[in-house]
Amino acid sequence: MSSLLKQVTPLTRGIIWFPKVDFLNTNPNYGDIDYLLDGLLTANLNHSLGFTSKLIIGRNFKSPLYVMVIQEVRESEIQSFVSLIKKDLHPGTDVAIVDEMNKFHMIKNEVREINSYLKLMNTSTLHKEII
Repeated sequence: MSSLLKQVTPLTRGIIWFPKVDFLNTNPNYGDIDYLLDGLLTANLNHSLGFTSKLIIGRNFKSPLYVMVIQEVRESEIQSFVSLIKKDLHPGTDVAIVDEMNKFHMIKNEVREINSYLKLMNTSTLHKEII
């Protein structure tokens, strides 16, 4: 089991992923996130290449799992993600940040409403760091 799969728990309600540009075939997180979404990532990307961001909603232990794949930061898209996910957040739940491009700082203002739920996932080790 990969480090990302070990870090996502039944209480994880979302993932914000800033993938490297070549994420389709070579990124190890791609397979993990596609697994968590029961193949919806692959199915979705097969129908729409060339996007700024993509929101895919799957299931995680009978609860929604909101996955935001961000290629280019657009404030309105981040705000839409926050408005969708915040209704499913409660004490103990979290939103994983997988930041391969060091761009999370660009959305800190847009995610301030859910800041207490955010966890930066270090996918090269098994450590979690609270933002």
